[in-house]
Amino acid sequence: MKIRYTVLAALGLCLMAGCASNSKPAYASVMAGMSRNNLRFYFGEPSRVEPTAAGGETWYYRFSSWQAQPTGSSGTSDDFGQQTSYVSASVDFSKHIQELPVHISSDGFVIEPVPKGKVVKD
Repeated sequence: MKIRYTVLAALGLCLMAGCASNSKPAYASVMAGMSRNNLRFYFGEPSRVEPTAAGGETWYYRFSSWQAQPTGSSGTSDDFGQQTSYVSASVDFSKHIQELPVHISSDGFVIEPVPKGKVVKD
């Protein structure tokens, strides 16, 4: 009977250990206050780095964002001798990618302003 409980306890511990995770939370975008090391870990190496006069750095990453552009048309048509008016409206979405600066303070943390959008990894 004692062996049975020992085996069950060991099995339970193995199952719980299998659920443990060492993964770190994934960031969807750059946030103010992130350390230089976290920025590099989550988003990779910047495309370029420029020093600032205050002792910090400006790192450049490619960011993607979606842009909405309203479109529409209106007019009249002549169908079988009868004039009809029409109006059409829609929204076109396009993905926009551009290189933007991420400012890092002299003590190694991301400072405002922070670009909006997601970092594009190569």
